[in-house]
Amino acid sequence: MRITISEGIQNLKLLRERHAELVALRDKNAVKETRFYGASSDKEKFIEPVYDVKKLDQLVTRVACEIRKLDASIKKANTNCVVEYEWDDAAFGQVE
Repeated sequence: MRITISEGIQNLKLLRERHAELVALRDKNAVKETRFYGASSDKEKFIEPVYDVKKLDQLVTRVACEIRKLDASIKKANTNCVVEYEWDDAAFGQVE
């Protein structure tokens, strides 16, 4: 599939956001937790993983792989692209 560099950058941004969401979900979901409440610890709260940890980790890995492939494709496309622009150091300005 062919896409523009702009579309690739947008997709890359979306993939990175999704990756961050999945990593946070994996980190939160990966542990079984038991908490005891009350003065004599007579109340318990169990937190069980909601999603299959292995499948979630595979999804995180697949998204990370897509990020690397898309990033490499964008960089490769940028090496073939030339922009007409004349650099001017005066654009930075100087405070007197």
